[in-house]
Amino acid sequence: MQHTDTPLDLYWVLGEQDLGPLEFYFAQALKKNGKNVNYINIHTLYSGNWKKLSVYSHRFPRKYDNAVQRRYLKTINDALIKRYKEEKPAYIFIYNDCKVLPETIEFFKKNGTMIIIFLGDDPNYLFTAKKTFLLTVMQGDFVIVPDTGWIKGLRMLGVKNIIYSPVGTDSNFFFKTAPSESNIKKYEADILFIGTGYYLNSWGIKRATVLNELCGMNFKLFGDDQWNEVLPYFPRLRKHFINEPLSAGDVNIACNCAKIYPIVVNPGVTNGVSTRVFDCIASEVFVLAEYKKDVDRLFPGGEVVCYHSKRELRDKTEYFLKNENEMEDHIEKSAMIVKEKYTLDILVKNILEQI
Repeated sequence: MQHTDTPLDLYWVLGEQDLGPLEFYFAQALKKNGKNVNYINIHTLYSGNWKKLSVYSHRFPRKYDNAVQRRYLKTINDALIKRYKEEKPAYIFIYNDCKVLPETIEFFKKNGTMIIIFLGDDPNYLFTAKKTFLLTVMQGDFVIVPDTGWIKGLRMLGVKNIIYSPVGTDSNFFFKTAPSESNIKKYEADILFIGTGYYLNSWGIKRATVLNELCGMNFKLFGDDQWNEVLPYFPRLRKHFINEPLSAGDVNIACNCAKIYPIVVNPGVTNGVSTRVFDCIASEVFVLAEYKKDVDRLFPGGEVVCYHSKRELRDKTEYFLKNENEMEDHIEKSAMIVKEKYTLDILVKNILEQI
């Protein structure tokens, strides 16, 4: 499909998240690159009761659960098609699948719209709640991948137009700043971690197991209610837990009050570099990142320090707290690279040149 891009062309960005959403940052970066953009959170397209019902319908017998899920998805997709007919976007960027059905994407494409999927998760990974995720991705004209480890699996399925691009950061939200006294009182710590608990499953247990290694240190862990399922198995970690999800702005402030941020990624990441790596570097807090191969590709000079085991995380944390000059050197060098290469403005510009 050939497109002649004009300033009048409308771009849609579809997302699902509310708290620090990458999709929203992506839409803002498109605007900064001169595009006419509408950001649509798909959960604004229907009554909130639908989402509550869809979350709990798995408790029903299978046929009733399937019926609820079909109606829920139809409600979303009908609303998208109605709005599509009114606005006629030339390009649609979809984060993961956003509950957009393959047949809806086929409708968009038949009407001349280019579909670009930008992934935050591996569609070949089993997500029980995302039954058509992979089918949706396979319908994309282009697929943006932040993890080189996912590319082989997509190519095996015939996905051709794959663009590798790291997640990057939005420098309008993450930057060096001087926190207030109240911010310092709330967030100041040697070690800071902010993130969901993933409930009691392999993802949550992995995250808790790694962070548990930092217990007894000056460590603050901010998160959501999902941690409460995991923490009974990690009682020492509970002492560091603060049940408070933070917005992107609060994350930036908190990072400016701490010395070290340990990055723990979920098992769905094969080679990729977490968005939190870029955000923390932009906020100029020292990052200790769980090692993944793409770190070598994006920071070839060793600007980002990695750990390969929970014991190594503890050892390196203790080492750098005693050698803060080395921390400052890594912060300075990594921040320069992020500003030059990995802000979303720059990354989106590179993506637009490829599509």
